[in-house]
Amino acid sequence: MIRLVKTLSVALLSLCGTVATQAQTNFSNLEQQLPLDPSVLKGTLDNGLTYYIKENSRPEDKAELRLVINAGSILEDEDQLGLAHFVEHMAFNGTDSFKKNELIDYLQSIGVEFGADLNAHTGFDETVYKLTVPTDDQEIFDTSMQILKDWAGGITFSNEEIDNERGVVAEELRARSGAGSRMYDQSIPVITNNARYASRLPIGSLDVIMNSDYDAMKRFYRDWYRPDLMALVLVGDFDAKEAEAQVKELFSDLDVVSEAKDRTVYKIETSKKPVAKVITDEETQKTTVAFYFKKEHEKTLSYKDYKTSLLEILYSGMLRERLSEITQDSDAPFLSATAGIGFFLGNKDSYYLRADLKENGIEKGIKAVIAESERAKRFGFTASELERYKAKVLQNATLFKTESDKIPNRVYVEALIDNFTFEDPVVSEDFRFDFYEQILPTITLEEVNAIANTWVNSTDVAVILNAADKNASKLPSEAQLLDILDEAGTLKLQPYVDNMANVALMKTKPQAGKLSKTSYNKKVDVTTWKFENGVTVIVKPTTFQNDMIAVRGFRPGGSSVAPDEMYVSAREAGRIISESGVNGISNVQLQKLNMGKDVSVTPYINYYDELISASSNREDLERMFQMIHLYFTAPNKDANTFGSHKKRLMSLYKDSDDNPGSYFEKVIAKTMMNNHLRAIPLEEEQIEAELNLDEVFAFYKDRFSNANEFTFILSGNFDPDQIKELATTYLASLPSNVKEKSNWRDIGLRRATGKIEKTVKKGIDDKAQVDMRFTGTLDYSPEKLKKLNLLAKVLKIRLTEELRENMGGVYGVRVSGFTTDRPYDWYRMEVRFTCAPENVEALKQKVFEEINAMKKNGVSQENVAKIKEAELSNTEEFLKYDSFWISKIREAYELGREYDSFLNYEEEIAKIDSDFFKQAARTYFDESNYAEFILLPEK
Repeated sequence: MIRLVKTLSVALLSLCGTVATQAQTNFSNLEQQLPLDPSVLKGTLDNGLTYYIKENSRPEDKAELRLVINAGSILEDEDQLGLAHFVEHMAFNGTDSFKKNELIDYLQSIGVEFGADLNAHTGFDETVYKLTVPTDDQEIFDTSMQILKDWAGGITFSNEEIDNERGVVAEELRARSGAGSRMYDQSIPVITNNARYASRLPIGSLDVIMNSDYDAMKRFYRDWYRPDLMALVLVGDFDAKEAEAQVKELFSDLDVVSEAKDRTVYKIETSKKPVAKVITDEETQKTTVAFYFKKEHEKTLSYKDYKTSLLEILYSGMLRERLSEITQDSDAPFLSATAGIGFFLGNKDSYYLRADLKENGIEKGIKAVIAESERAKRFGFTASELERYKAKVLQNATLFKTESDKIPNRVYVEALIDNFTFEDPVVSEDFRFDFYEQILPTITLEEVNAIANTWVNSTDVAVILNAADKNASKLPSEAQLLDILDEAGTLKLQPYVDNMANVALMKTKPQAGKLSKTSYNKKVDVTTWKFENGVTVIVKPTTFQNDMIAVRGFRPGGSSVAPDEMYVSAREAGRIISESGVNGISNVQLQKLNMGKDVSVTPYINYYDELISASSNREDLERMFQMIHLYFTAPNKDANTFGSHKKRLMSLYKDSDDNPGSYFEKVIAKTMMNNHLRAIPLEEEQIEAELNLDEVFAFYKDRFSNANEFTFILSGNFDPDQIKELATTYLASLPSNVKEKSNWRDIGLRRATGKIEKTVKKGIDDKAQVDMRFTGTLDYSPEKLKKLNLLAKVLKIRLTEELRENMGGVYGVRVSGFTTDRPYDWYRMEVRFTCAPENVEALKQKVFEEINAMKKNGVSQENVAKIKEAELSNTEEFLKYDSFWISKIREAYELGREYDSFLNYEEEIAKIDSDFFKQAARTYFDESNYAEFILLPEK
């Protein structure tokens, strides 16, 4: 079984030894055991601790470190409900080597950011501690390893700190509350056949969190945090052998627990008949259905197992393609649908079907989803579908093989964690590619179609229907849901017809345009070409990836140039046309034509720009340029696509006021944007009346029929001469009127000023949401945007310490800074948090105290150092990504700066000091322009 949520295919590690041998490339004997990726060192210490170590230099001088515990909430006793998760919190509140807050302070001082680089999670069956650290300083790496050891066996569990943390954990539970969690909690007993999982949700019981005995938590740590249930996963830019020696030296003395409790594997029993549950909630907006066909989990150990997983990938992938095709029809019976085969929970795997349903066609949509599953089971797939999907699967394997030395650490880390916790396979990218290349051609249609008989059973099935309370009368009963399932085999169905016309994307190439000017910036190796039709192309060749190329096109204009009466159509024009296909080829057929190719092109229209986002490998570069050309010259006007998009959009905004969060955001938008038409959420009736296909197509054509002043930036692993030839053929040939200039229009959008206080009462959960924002005008520059972002980061550090650690009043606090120069130079500093309604005033007061302290005294040298170290570390990492270079080149181009103007970042970071933040706080926390919004429960 290959875990569905992974993009990276992985295979099983060997059961013993430190390194497996290189995988064989002869796959004729399918009984062979899958080999371990030979780049991974795997071993087991005498005390039972398992370790996985892999060298990887993406990103350079960084490592991902994980401590994985094969224990989660499923192992809690009745007096421990929620304490597996609570233990995770206590790991950050005192260890043998670090007193409370010292651990976080130390890590922040070396550039580690809490949340992004330092975190943990607790699941039903596992707990994982996560740490991203630099590797270019051995002392720092050594200390980071010591932190992992402290988590493994040295959490101190001070009674005082346990009591201090109770409020934080309670606030996490509060923050997660809402319609989604309520409905999930009701579904778990049904989908697990009332297994132990139903009573062991990781977040736990509020009563236990607030009132449990100290020893209940310590007992969980004693029982389950032991080396035989632990794994270290280390992936990064280090010497693997040296890291292995360090693991052996540091972790070998973790004590083996005598008379250890059995690590029980709790099972989900097999149901003898299908079950269904209809769940409604007054605050949910969507109506969804999910079918889970369950069977016993089977490990992927051999080549034969790996082939079975490949058959399942092909079957479920082709079914998803069919479901996606249906949704692109204006009369589709559901809004969206998906399917898959993969790990479910505990000892179960599942074949699942999920769909978002139309409110006025709920039963019809449910029947349609089951009908497509039954159609695939009864008639199978077609040979043409299979060949296309084989090409897609092989292309993905090719991509990962090609980029194997450029894959981020975190991808490999997750695969290795899943091997330890779920025994998922981990093979090398070379092995996966070789296996797919040799086995895919031998796979027959009959083998793939037979997968249905393995999965679509009639007994161990769970059906969950979620909907709003107000739609209860429209819902089928649980008995009717089971009838729909039972009657699937008797449905009158026809085989699927693969309508794939024999079409070519572009039959004849356009006549090439002419180059008018070339310039080159040697410092950053950037070349700029200006063509006679007014198009500019800027290229930055890199080796950040081995065979990936990113493209961004842009021009000022956007929906701002549309009159108000056309706003809704202009707003959606880019999205609708991007879903409609090109050159008379429908989007469905375009997706089929491109299956097995690494190419993507999407046009966008936002408030103030027309945009193109594209990517490809070198082999498919010309196809990418052809698609860009066609989105300018031959977009489709597709009534089917339009109708489908319109119905999905109406569903998205329908009843949004019933959701407290959505309603709160609408109040904020209307207030802060002075109820401006273009800055507030759409209404269902507005979409119905104002979204018009003729207007959509006319506006898109108006914005893209003249390419003058369009700029394209390319960054990636390419030959600039090849790009120049393709750009001359497909971009320089785009129609244009060089006399017609394009610019965005000031639509009169102005933010509210002065002091604003609004309290909104909505919802049933006992929680408050607080939004505090300071706004004003400035002279925009990237430097001021950076200053706002850094101010937000340092304030977040202080508020996390005060509101979370000292007061226990919040789980997290979000602080953000934003500025723009369109339609005028304006900024916003925002603080947001969720808390108990009775704590709102005290927490607000503390926010103001911290802001005023910063205005008066600046910030501590310790926090200045944290910000500078993180900023330096992040920038040095970002410089290795094509997307970062594209954004910086665009910024410089639009501001008329040199492309290398941002490379003085070290000098700029060095200037940051306490006074930098003091002056920024005085400037941007302007209490004369302060808006406060509070969401409270209705009762």
